[in-house]
Amino acid sequence: MRVLFGISNDATIAGIARYYEEKYNEKIEYDVALYFNDFSSKIASGDYDRALLSEELEKMPTKSYAEADRLIFEYIDGILNNFDAKDLVLLCSERRKLGDDFLARLFAIGVYTTLTGTDRTKGKVCEALHSPYTRRDMRKYYDKSQASNVFNASEVSELELRKILTYFRNLNGDTSRYVEIFDRINQQYNSEQMAIIIRVLPKEVRDFLEKNSETYKSLVAQSQIQAAPPVQQPQPQQHIQTNNNNYEIKKGDDIAKQIVIKEVPKEVVKEKIVTQVVEKKVVEQLYDVPKDYRKTVIFVGAPKVGTSFCINAIGTYLAKQKIKTAIVDMTRKRDMYTIYTYDNTGKRNIAGDSMKYASNGKNEPLIYDKLSIYTAVPGEDRKSYNPNLLVETISKNNNVVLIDADFSTPLDYFRLANDIYIVQDMNILNVNQITMFLRELKQRGIGMEKVKIVINKYVDCSLSSKDIIDGIATYTSYDLKMFDELFNPKRIQYFVLPFNVDNYKKYIDMVYKYSNKFASFSKDFQENLNGVINSIYPTKGDVSVKEEHYTEESNKKSGGFSLFRRK
Repeated sequence: MRVLFGISNDATIAGIARYYEEKYNEKIEYDVALYFNDFSSKIASGDYDRALLSEELEKMPTKSYAEADRLIFEYIDGILNNFDAKDLVLLCSERRKLGDDFLARLFAIGVYTTLTGTDRTKGKVCEALHSPYTRRDMRKYYDKSQASNVFNASEVSELELRKILTYFRNLNGDTSRYVEIFDRINQQYNSEQMAIIIRVLPKEVRDFLEKNSETYKSLVAQSQIQAAPPVQQPQPQQHIQTNNNNYEIKKGDDIAKQIVIKEVPKEVVKEKIVTQVVEKKVVEQLYDVPKDYRKTVIFVGAPKVGTSFCINAIGTYLAKQKIKTAIVDMTRKRDMYTIYTYDNTGKRNIAGDSMKYASNGKNEPLIYDKLSIYTAVPGEDRKSYNPNLLVETISKNNNVVLIDADFSTPLDYFRLANDIYIVQDMNILNVNQITMFLRELKQRGIGMEKVKIVINKYVDCSLSSKDIIDGIATYTSYDLKMFDELFNPKRIQYFVLPFNVDNYKKYIDMVYKYSNKFASFSKDFQENLNGVINSIYPTKGDVSVKEEHYTEESNKKSGGFSLFRRK
């Protein structure tokens, strides 16, 4: 079988080909395209049985999701002039999910084999190449979808609106940056999109911008002009006969309006009323998490930094909010087995087999109401599990999957996770272990865009959070002769969990006495933990989304801890 791969990582391609040949006993001959135009020219001139295209083969020349979707769709639609749609396998970006409007539009032109979420694995790719999906396989996801305006460049996605609103709310009323942020947003969207964004901004933000931002005033004036109905000149009257009745109408008027529909007086339809309706609708969409929401994240760090502690705190909170949550213990020590089964032989028997069952497609965890524990007896070989089936089984039965990992955990779990949380404490001697591990992930084709950082047990001192992130961002060899930038430290999302002696005492009591003390932890700890929780699962109530990034402005402030304490 001849395959054209549109994937930028050679190691990934070789792994897929090797896996396919071993599983299906069929040789693969393949070519590789490094960018979209290269893919187009090769698929037009070559004779391929299948084509595998990654949506992220090349970065789109726009920051607007709506515009990027339009460009990608037009590109795929174009290559189908030279290739059969049913033989194309699309490896989707992380933001896609089956049933969404973008994939519905592709479905309408015959692209049925689209891999999303936890299906973006080597095994699923090989299955798709061997037996592409049919219309019958996928019609249940798309038959009712309209997908009519998804590529309209005048729209703004729900995710983008959420980020914009969150950014302003996280300023906690600090108006000094409103104009700067608004101008930055304006550079990324066209005027029609900005009109949508302006309508959903909080009232206090709009009021401030109205007085202080020339950009805002110009956009508001422009949108009002565009929205104004054109004035029609009087036209000669004429008679039209409909259903044996005579109606006297003006030329150019809509007949249906005069016969079916009573027109609302124009003076009643005011901009303020329309704006209020739009705001209410958007808020409902942004904060109601879909029932089928699924996310798998993995936490990893050096020994004693508190990785298991973070997972327990997050898992406990989510379960208390009635969110089906799984903790998956993929560490060598299996601390979760000890913590959750120490007082009961029956629990040990259930927990000890839960990982094996999940690896075979059976869901038999140790259950505490909405919290499910998947672990095993310490020493059990983790390489004996089927990572794809294990994660698929657990994610199907839970909304959130929290994987507890160490540096010896098989890399497949990092590849399957939506996000990778690096846990680091104030011990900078651990940083080198982290950078070595991240470099290995990077070399194995696991994208660094998944990485987020949790600085645990933080204390305010000369070592700032910025210093820690700078240290993790670059791998340095022991002889100081080789450097490798792992990610841009100014773009990484990070969170800080402050150290508190009383909290530490409560955690010791919790482990020793098997009691839940997280709810009694200090207020600043809980507020900062909420930031991590909301990056995993947007919860309701008092929890706020906190996306902290240090910038040139914030670096000028003294001390790292003051950046994260609410004022």
